[in-house]
Amino acid sequence: MPQLKHPISGAIYTLQDDGLVEVDNNGLKGRFRFDGKHVSGELRIADPQMLVWLGGPQLPPEDSVRRNR
Repeated sequence: MPQLKHPISGAIYTLQDDGLVEVDNNGLKGRFRFDGKHVSGELRIADPQMLVWLGGPQLPPEDSVRRNR
């Protein structure tokens, strides 16, 4: 599963199979939609940019190919 570590807080953001993002911040966990809406868990706030990066709409693979310049 795709995962990112927040550069300031150190919280771990993990994209789940159901499309939600789980955030683990020093043992406190929460699950969020990519738009920031809290779904479940003790942790009720998360960085909205991190949620979009992991859970938001993604480009199709053919559009994300790097081009040599």
